Amino acid sequence: MRAGPRSRRSVGCREITELVTDYLEGALSAERRRRFEAHLAGCAECSVHLEQMRATVRALGCLGADGIPDRVLRGLCGAFLGSGAPPVAEGGQ
Repeated sequence: MRAGPRSRRSVGCREITELVTDYLEGALSAERRRRFEAHLAGCAECSVHLEQMRATVRALGCLGADGIPDRVLRGLCGAFLGSGAPPVAEGGQ
Protein backbone atom coordinates (compact mmCIF):
# COMPACT_ATOMS: atom_id res chain seq x y z
CA MET A 1 0.00 0.00 0.00
CA ARG A 2 1.40 3.37 -1.00
CA ALA A 3 1.65 6.12 1.59
CA GLY A 4 -0.41 9.24 1.03
CA PRO A 5 1.09 12.70 0.51
CA ARG A 6 0.61 13.69 4.13
CA SER A 7 2.85 10.88 5.40
CA ARG A 8 5.69 12.09 3.15
CA ARG A 9 5.60 15.69 4.41
CA SER A 10 7.96 16.81 7.12
CA VAL A 11 6.61 17.74 10.51
CA GLY A 12 5.50 21.37 10.42
CA CYS A 13 6.55 24.09 12.83
CA ARG A 14 3.21 23.98 14.64
CA GLU A 15 3.55 20.26 15.26
CA ILE A 16 7.13 20.74 16.48
CA THR A 17 5.85 23.22 19.06
CA GLU A 18 3.22 20.71 20.19
CA LEU A 19 5.68 17.80 20.38
CA VAL A 20 8.74 19.45 21.93
CA THR A 21 7.95 18.27 25.48
CA ASP A 22 7.38 14.69 24.33
CA TYR A 23 10.64 14.88 22.36
CA LEU A 24 12.61 16.09 25.38
CA GLU A 25 11.08 13.35 27.53
CA GLY A 26 11.86 10.64 24.97
CA ALA A 27 8.16 9.87 24.52
CA LEU A 28 7.96 10.01 20.71
CA SER A 29 7.75 6.91 18.55
CA ALA A 30 10.85 6.20 16.46
CA GLU A 31 9.12 7.41 13.30
CA ARG A 32 7.80 10.59 14.85
CA ARG A 33 11.22 11.29 16.39
CA ARG A 34 12.85 10.81 12.97
CA ARG A 35 10.39 13.26 11.38
CA PHE A 36 10.85 15.72 14.27
CA GLU A 37 14.65 15.65 13.89
CA ALA A 38 14.40 15.91 10.10
CA HIS A 39 12.36 19.08 10.49
CA LEU A 40 14.86 20.50 13.00
CA ALA A 41 17.70 19.88 10.56
CA GLY A 42 16.08 22.29 8.09
CA CYS A 43 14.40 24.81 10.39
CA ALA A 44 16.55 27.22 12.38
CA GLU A 45 13.55 28.72 14.19
CA CYS A 46 12.38 25.37 15.54
CA SER A 47 15.95 24.47 16.51
CA VAL A 48 16.16 27.70 18.52
CA HIS A 49 12.79 26.94 20.12
CA LEU A 50 14.02 23.49 21.16
CA GLU A 51 17.18 24.94 22.71
CA GLN A 52 15.12 27.55 24.55
CA MET A 53 12.94 24.79 25.99
CA ARG A 54 16.03 22.81 27.04
CA ALA A 55 17.41 25.91 28.77
CA THR A 56 14.07 26.48 30.52
CA VAL A 57 13.95 22.89 31.76
CA ARG A 58 17.52 23.15 33.07
CA ALA A 59 16.81 26.47 34.81
CA LEU A 60 13.57 25.33 36.39
CA GLY A 61 15.06 22.00 37.37
CA CYS A 62 17.29 23.88 39.81
CA LEU A 63 14.29 25.10 41.80
CA GLY A 64 12.93 23.11 44.69
CA ALA A 65 9.25 22.75 45.47
CA ASP A 66 9.41 25.96 47.48
CA GLY A 67 11.64 27.79 45.00
CA ILE A 68 8.98 30.09 43.53
CA PRO A 69 6.87 32.33 45.80
CA ASP A 70 3.11 31.85 45.30
CA ARG A 71 2.46 35.36 43.96
CA VAL A 72 5.27 35.00 41.40
CA LEU A 73 3.95 31.60 40.34
CA ARG A 74 0.42 33.01 39.95
CA GLY A 75 1.76 35.88 37.84
CA LEU A 76 3.72 33.51 35.62
CA CYS A 77 0.74 31.20 35.20
CA GLY A 78 -1.45 34.18 34.38
CA ALA A 79 1.04 35.38 31.76
CA PHE A 80 1.24 31.93 30.17
CA LEU A 81 -2.52 31.54 30.18
CA GLY A 82 -3.03 34.96 28.65
CA SER A 83 -4.83 36.59 31.55
CA GLY A 84 -2.68 39.66 31.13
CA ALA A 85 -1.48 39.51 34.74
CA PRO A 86 2.20 40.43 34.62
CA PRO A 87 4.67 38.32 36.58
CA VAL A 88 5.51 39.85 39.93
CA ALA A 89 9.21 40.17 40.74
CA GLU A 90 10.41 38.80 44.07
CA GLY A 91 10.06 41.53 46.65
CA GLY A 92 7.62 43.51 44.45
CA GLN A 93 4.04 44.42 45.24
